[in-house]
Amino acid sequence: MENIGKFALKLERYRYNMIASISWVIFGSIFATAVMTFNALMLLGFDWYVVFTIVPAGVVSLIVFHKVRKLVCPIDSKRWKREWIFFALPFIVSYTIVPQFLSLNDLQMSTYFSTMWYPSLGVAFLLVGLFIERKDEMLVTKTMLPAGILTLATSVPLAFLCEGVKSSYDVIAIGLIATALMLSIYTACALYGFFKGYKALFTDSA
Repeated sequence: MENIGKFALKLERYRYNMIASISWVIFGSIFATAVMTFNALMLLGFDWYVVFTIVPAGVVSLIVFHKVRKLVCPIDSKRWKREWIFFALPFIVSYTIVPQFLSLNDLQMSTYFSTMWYPSLGVAFLLVGLFIERKDEMLVTKTMLPAGILTLATSVPLAFLCEGVKSSYDVIAIGLIATALMLSIYTACALYGFFKGYKALFTDSA
């Protein structure tokens, strides 16, 4: 009976890790849809304020996140409830506080609002990885911190591209590059978690 109980716990941990890996694909798809909608509206002639098309993506992500957390029922769910604080904080600072100290023309401001979500996402991943995910003993693979490091590292060449913006088409192109980078990182994290998650069946929880 003891062995059956241990195996059942390992199966639950395996399920937990599989859902965690699939979550990268789910949230990546939601956010990429919002960003591509934003870029499409820009091509149709709308102004930079359509960046708020990201807001519905945030709402949908919050709902999906709540459903996922109920599905996996982590051991310490209270800790993960604080994840949204760490995720929201970089975006709040980047989109409400920092612009107040910038002296940018309309094109530069459009560039800022259409791409700042990418490094903000990187900071959010770093915070979640450092303060929440690393304490989650159910996870075999910790992917938030590497995702944050990769996102911030790739934000550097993205910043150089932003300096050369000359038209709204350049803004849209850079936004699409940022989306492609995000999806690449999300896919890498999903695949890594998916193929390494089987270790949960052979590793005892700490």
